[in-house]
Amino acid sequence: MKIISDNLIRGCRSAYLIGIGGSGMSGLARILKHLGLSVSGSDHKETAITVTLRRSGIPVHIGQKNVAFGDADLIIYSTAISKEHLELKEARKLGRKVHHRAEVLASLLNHAETSIGVLGTHGKTTTSAMVSHVLSQLGANPTCFVGSDMLNYNTNIVAGSSDYWVSEVDESDSSHELYAPNYSIITNLEAEHLDHYGTWENLTDSFRRFLEQVEDPGLVAYYGDDPALSLLVRESGRPSVNFGFSEECFYSAQNIRLEAFGTEFDLYESGFYSAHMKLAVPGRHNIANALATLSILLHMGFDLDLVREALATFRGTRRRMELKGKTPQFLVLDDYAHHPTEVKAVLAALHEAGKYVRVIFQPHRYSRTKNLYRDFAHAFDDAEEVVLTDIYSAGEANPEGVNVDLVYQEILKTGHPHVSVVHKDQILPYLSEHPLKDGVMIFMGAGDISDIAGEFVHHLEACPQA
Repeated sequence: MKIISDNLIRGCRSAYLIGIGGSGMSGLARILKHLGLSVSGSDHKETAITVTLRRSGIPVHIGQKNVAFGDADLIIYSTAISKEHLELKEARKLGRKVHHRAEVLASLLNHAETSIGVLGTHGKTTTSAMVSHVLSQLGANPTCFVGSDMLNYNTNIVAGSSDYWVSEVDESDSSHELYAPNYSIITNLEAEHLDHYGTWENLTDSFRRFLEQVEDPGLVAYYGDDPALSLLVRESGRPSVNFGFSEECFYSAQNIRLEAFGTEFDLYESGFYSAHMKLAVPGRHNIANALATLSILLHMGFDLDLVREALATFRGTRRRMELKGKTPQFLVLDDYAHHPTEVKAVLAALHEAGKYVRVIFQPHRYSRTKNLYRDFAHAFDDAEEVVLTDIYSAGEANPEGVNVDLVYQEILKTGHPHVSVVHKDQILPYLSEHPLKDGVMIFMGAGDISDIAGEFVHHLEACPQA
C-alpha cells in the first residue's frame, strides 16, 4: 500500500459513510463532524450505535436498498462493504470521491501536528486508549481514535485539536502501511492475520514497510521481551526505546503486585528505580500497556508524576474484562480476546487475582481457528471450567468444514478436567442448568458472544434467584 500523503478531506463539504454503524466507522463519522463536515451514512440495520449517531445530529439511512448519499462529495466505506454494494458502485459510477476508512484516518493522522500510531497483535486498543486518556487529562486537547469505547468517556473517540493525534492502527489488512506517524508504539508481533498475509515473512515485511515511514522524530516504542519484534525494530535503524518486564528493557516493571481489579508495580528506567505505579485495570498485560504509554509520553517530554496520576484513573475499554453484571455469588465479564495469547493473558490476570473462572469462548473465523487451534491447547490453563461454542464465521466460507472440535480436542489432550462444547443457542439453558456458585464467568471472543453475555445478564437481573 502507498502512504497517504494527500489531505483527503480538503475541499470536502459533506461525507457519507457506507456501513456507518460499525465501531470504526461511527467513530470516524463523529470526528469528521467535529472537523466541520456535514456527515451522514447508511447501515443495513438499526443498532444502538446508529441511534446514538442520529441523536448526535448525524442522519443514518437504514436498509441500504437504495442510494441515499445525495450530493455528498466524499464517500467512505470499510472492509466489511462488498465491492458490489449498491451505494459503493453508484458512487464510483458518478465519479464521487471514494475512499476506504483506513485511507481517511491515515490522511487525518498524517497531517496532524504531532501524531502517535499504536499497532501490534494484542494490546493496541487499550494502549491507544491509555495514551488518549493521559493526554486528555494533561490538557493536551488531543484528537483520538480507538477501536473500542473508552470507559472514562463512553465513546471510542476524543474530539480535540490536531496538535496531538492518537490512532489505533489496524494491521489486519496491511492498511497500517498507509500511516506515517511521528511516534509509534508496537505492542507485540505474532503470526496473526495469516488469512491475509499468507506467511510470517509477508507479515514481517509489511511491518518493515511501516517502520520505514515513522518520521520526525521517528521514535518507535516497542515491547522488548518480544525477540522477533526487537530484531525487526533494531534492523529498521529507527530511533527506538523498549519496554517490558526484563531488567534489560529501558522501561521495566518490577516488584509487581496483582489485585482483583488493579495492579501496582515499580517503574524502572535504565535499571534504576523511577516511581511506584498504580493502575485501576488488572493483569500483567495491562502493565505492559502502561509501560508502552509511559515510554512514548515521557520521551515526548511529559512530566512523570502527572502521567502517573492520569494513568491511575484509567478505567479501561469496552469488552476488555468489562464488568457486565454481578450477583452476590459471582461476577460476569465480557472480553474481546480471541487469539491464544490474549486469552491466556486475560485468564492469567483473573487467576492471579485468586478467582474461580468459568470461560465461555467463541472461536473467531474458520481460517484463524485452522491456523491456531494447537496454540489454544494451554491458553485455558488458568480457567477452572471451559465452555466452547460454535465458531463465529465473520462472513468467511468454510469449504474444509473447520469446527470448534479442533480446539476442544487440543484442550482435552492437556488433561483439562472441565471442558465442554455447547452450541450457541444452548448456552443460556446450559448456564441456567449449571449455576456458578462463586468466582467469575467470562464471555470471550471477537464475534457475537457479547450479545449472549448481555442476554445472560438480562436474565440474571430479571430472575435474580436463578
